[in-house]
Amino acid sequence: MAASAPYAIPVIANAVRQLQPQSILDVGVGFGKYGVIFREYVDVWHAENASETKRDGWRLRLEGIEIFKDYLSPLHDYIYDQIHIGDAESVIDGLGQYDVIFMGDVLEHFPKEAGQRIIRKLYEHANKCVLLTYPRDAESRDAILGNPAEAHLSTWSERDFDDFPRVAYSVLENRSDVCALARPPQDLPFLVGCFGARKRRGWKGMVANGLIELLGQSKASAVVSKLTGEQVALRKERYSRVVH
Repeated sequence: MAASAPYAIPVIANAVRQLQPQSILDVGVGFGKYGVIFREYVDVWHAENASETKRDGWRLRLEGIEIFKDYLSPLHDYIYDQIHIGDAESVIDGLGQYDVIFMGDVLEHFPKEAGQRIIRKLYEHANKCVLLTYPRDAESRDAILGNPAEAHLSTWSERDFDDFPRVAYSVLENRSDVCALARPPQDLPFLVGCFGARKRRGWKGMVANGLIELLGQSKASAVVSKLTGEQVALRKERYSRVVH
C-alpha cells in the first residue's frame, strides 16, 4: 500500500539496527517511509561528519520492489539505489542476496499459497533475516487508489511460520503483527520498539519472562525496579523460537 500502518515503525527500526545489514531489499516500497527509516538508522545514525548524512556518503545498498509505479516519486530516486518494478514473486527470481529483506504490509495482498511461496523465496535471498509486518485482521477489501494489487486476499498468524527454524513474533496493539525469520546462525532480533531495550539471556531471561507471564509486563517491571533500586522496564516478545 502507498501508506502502511504506523504501529511497527519503531520495532522494525530497532530490529534493523540490531541486524546491522550492509544491504536491504524493501518489498513493496509504497510511499518510501521505511526506505527513509533504513537510511537514517543504518547510515545517518552512524555518520561521523556532515557529508555522510547525504547520498554520496551512504554505505548501505538499499533496493526496493514496487508493483505499482505510480507510487514512485523523487523521494524514491534519492533514498533508494534501485527500484525494481513488477510483481515481487517474479522479480525476486532475478535478484541476488541481501542481508535483510523487509516486506511491510504486503503479505495480505497475496492469496495464501502465493504468499507462502514469496516468503520462502525472500528467505532464500536473505543472508541474515526476513522482516515481515501485516495487519492482525486484514478485512476483506477490493482494489483502491487505482491499484489492483491493493486488494486484501489473505490473513496470517504466527502458526504460518512453523516450518522456519528461527522465528521471532510480536503483536503490536492487537493491530499489527511483526515476524522475523532469521537465517542460521544469525541471532533473532529483539522485536521491541525501545531502542534501549536489551534481550536478557540465560537465567536472567528465564526469570524476566516468568515474571511477565505471572504478573504482566507493568507489574513485573515494578517488582524488579523495587528489588534492584533502579527503574527497569521488562519486555517480552509474544513468540520466539529457535530450532537447532
